[in-house]
Amino acid sequence: MLHHNWYPAQQTTQRTLVMLHGFISDQTTFDAHIEPLTKEVNLLLVDLPGHGHDQSPMTVQWDFDWIVAQLHDLLLSYGKYELYLHGYSMGARVALAYAVAHSDMLSGLILESGTAGIQDEAARLERQQVDQARARVLELANIEVFVNDWEKLPLFQSQRFLSTAEQQRIRQMRLSQQPVGLAKALVDYGTGNMPNLWTKLPHVTCPVQLIVGEWDEKFVDIAHKMMTKLTQADVEVVSEVGHTVHVEDCDKFDTILIAFILA
Repeated sequence: MLHHNWYPAQQTTQRTLVMLHGFISDQTTFDAHIEPLTKEVNLLLVDLPGHGHDQSPMTVQWDFDWIVAQLHDLLLSYGKYELYLHGYSMGARVALAYAVAHSDMLSGLILESGTAGIQDEAARLERQQVDQARARVLELANIEVFVNDWEKLPLFQSQRFLSTAEQQRIRQMRLSQQPVGLAKALVDYGTGNMPNLWTKLPHVTCPVQLIVGEWDEKFVDIAHKMMTKLTQADVEVVSEVGHTVHVEDCDKFDTILIAFILA
């Protein structure tokens, strides 16, 4: 079963928010949200395969079918609750794959900076090569070399507006990950190996909240395209932030989540 931690709400409620982090991260990325969110909901924070304290076997392929099955086993053990599933970036891809397969388990789905996959086959194969190349860097170099390169990606440049202390916290979280697990995660369930779920978006029958940052133009466009294919969806574009909305504007992020769940 996926490694997870449970944080009960400050008042009795069945509403439970399950949160999935992004790549080279872990559930501690949501630490700042525990206190404000548990005022209204229970929290279930999960470490994805290859991250944090995860103990998933290295001998199996962590493809999307396998991860969805593992997540389903976990959520079945909390089946008495009203479940809302959130995912950020890599976590959003996992969350969407789960919702396509098990929409009936969810009262709501929240996708932060997510996608339904790469539609063009040539582009998907190219991304697989990129993921494999990054995995080789993790296997051959030390984690600090990889993190230095990762932090230079355009996707994360808006994080330079964060406080020095917050930037350092994020860096230490990245450096604390295990390279072998990260490399396997990139190869097994990186963007290149995500199934094309665009045609399956109508299978998601629960309400969906899409969250993107104003400066993350690529994912703003993807979110609006996804909204047109989902049966019940809304897009919230958060101003003056980039890809990591939950880090760059904690208060706005929490407000959006609580409003969606309580509605």
